[in-house]
Amino acid sequence: MSNEIKKLIEAGLFIAGRPLTLEEIATLCKSGNMGMIRRYIEELQKEYISRDSALIIERISEGYRMSVRKEFEEHILHLAPETEIPSAVLKTLALIAHEQPIKQSDVVKIRGNRAYTYIRELKNQGFIEAKKEGRTKILITTPKFKEYFQIEDIKSISD
Repeated sequence: MSNEIKKLIEAGLFIAGRPLTLEEIATLCKSGNMGMIRRYIEELQKEYISRDSALIIERISEGYRMSVRKEFEEHILHLAPETEIPSAVLKTLALIAHEQPIKQSDVVKIRGNRAYTYIRELKNQGFIEAKKEGRTKILITTPKFKEYFQIEDIKSISD
């Protein structure tokens, strides 16, 4: 039984293409025992390490994900599919990241009225957060943005 659950966790992490929360993994396994699910994930992590796999299972702020070890990324990155984020949304995110903190009204002035839709999508995906300030909002990137794009220091990019 435990082997089947571990296989299900492994398959779920592989196919999701995004981090899965412990709750999502437990639901996938039809189990309410979070401690048991966490132990199975830890066992899987150790198995990947012990066989010196190019893949790892890691815990990040949003949950658990399966990814390629850092030393292999540069060799296989060109094989990755195009980003799931549409170009216009990505340009809006780049503007916010570069200018942050930035007023939402300034983003709209630069990117046009569709920026409201892009900003809503970026907030829903967890890449930015908005804090109310007067009649506008102040936009900044989140830790998820840094993790997703593997950026340690946002200021070093604009230098």
